[in-house]
Amino acid sequence: MALVKFKNGFNGTYEIGGQVLQINENGIHPYDMTFGAVASCLYSTLLDVCEHRKIELKSSEVTVDGVKRTSVPATLEHVTIRIVTDTDTDIEDLKKAMNRAVECCSMVQTVAEVAEIEYSIEKK
Repeated sequence: MALVKFKNGFNGTYEIGGQVLQINENGIHPYDMTFGAVASCLYSTLLDVCEHRKIELKSSEVTVDGVKRTSVPATLEHVTIRIVTDTDTDIEDLKKAMNRAVECCSMVQTVAEVAEIEYSIEKK
């Protein structure tokens, strides 16, 4: 369960798993949390796919960014996901694993209902 508390306007805390994140104009914004959810869900799904395909990812960096629509409701219009990973796996096998992970990731598919998604994976 996540608990979000606000006081004095857009000044809040997001409490989950013993951690507290500050939500405000100078801290985390709502889409920051969405992008973090997309990144972590996709990476978790990618690890599952890689395990099944006997692919080892030694370390990875996942970046997610997006553009909101200006019309109401201001849903996401475009999202870019990029994974850079340290692996000995052939890049084509890695891309196939990424494609499968994108197909299976619930967060990516949820966001894909409102936004165009562009994604890539590359080796360090």
